[in-house]
Amino acid sequence: MAIPAVLAGCSKDPELPYDLEGTLHTFSVSVSKNTQYDLLLAAGTTDGDYHVRLDVPKYMGDYQSYFKEAQLLCVYTPVVGEVTSAIAAEGITSFPADVKIDMPALCAELGIPSPMIGDKMQFTANVIHKDGTVVPGWSPVMGFNHRAPTILSMPDGSKYNYCATFTAAAPLNEAHFAGGNTILCTESAGSDYEASYGADITRMASADIPAEIYGSDFTADDIIGLIITFDWYGWGYDEQMKVYINKKDYSVSIPDQVVGQTDENFYYYGTYPYLGEFRFTNANAELDTKTSKLYVTMNAAWIIELGTLPFGSDDYIFDFSQSL
Repeated sequence: MAIPAVLAGCSKDPELPYDLEGTLHTFSVSVSKNTQYDLLLAAGTTDGDYHVRLDVPKYMGDYQSYFKEAQLLCVYTPVVGEVTSAIAAEGITSFPADVKIDMPALCAELGIPSPMIGDKMQFTANVIHKDGTVVPGWSPVMGFNHRAPTILSMPDGSKYNYCATFTAAAPLNEAHFAGGNTILCTESAGSDYEASYGADITRMASADIPAEIYGSDFTADDIIGLIITFDWYGWGYDEQMKVYINKKDYSVSIPDQVVGQTDENFYYYGTYPYLGEFRFTNANAELDTKTSKLYVTMNAAWIIELGTLPFGSDDYIFDFSQSL
């Protein structure tokens, strides 16, 4: 109740502790594969028909008032060598948009003859404002932008994607994903808090794969459904996370989900004396079929009666090639 009183006593032009005028207002662009075309890069050739779809999540405001155009940026990660980037298309002025990738021209821009096994091309969007400001979708310093925007709802109900990934992948070793074993899980990967431990794997039956996972483009038999059980952050609770791997394009889906319940023994219960649940959201995942490692970035939160207590975003590696 003190806040309205303070505001009422302020002058017409209060002095703020930050530069409001200098704050950059922009928006996110979702980039996803068009599944009606080729889904995997052809190794050793520039053949193939590749398309991506660009769209804007709901509730991004009046972005057209300052938006000029978007560029489709390719971030190229070779199996050996440095990560580079090149503009794959430009002059995109309206959404949704279907963009065809000119693979021979793109490879020429990247200075490569063609993708090779293990190479990866990730497509994201640069946003250019009318005043010339460029908001990059990726840069060598920051990596990918807009990885976890607040608004995640797409106009057609699909999931927001900060990039679309195409790989010149090695064949999937499906035996590594048969379940019934314990694999190596690494949390907070690459940070000072990195820790590794075992995670139990259960393979789901095709009948248990939700229809929204495979949609109209695939079938339940095209999907590997897994339940990964692990003691997240060592808090003594077995979390169960559902992961779905598409055998056709090796893409991975991890829906927003409740993964476990907490009780009065939880670490934060003394501060917030409520029973609650752990929820994982906004997961982006990538499977390296050459190593059978699954790389995941996702948000997590503790949900209680009082509200949501977010833990932020973290990176994980699930190594399906290592059966402990």
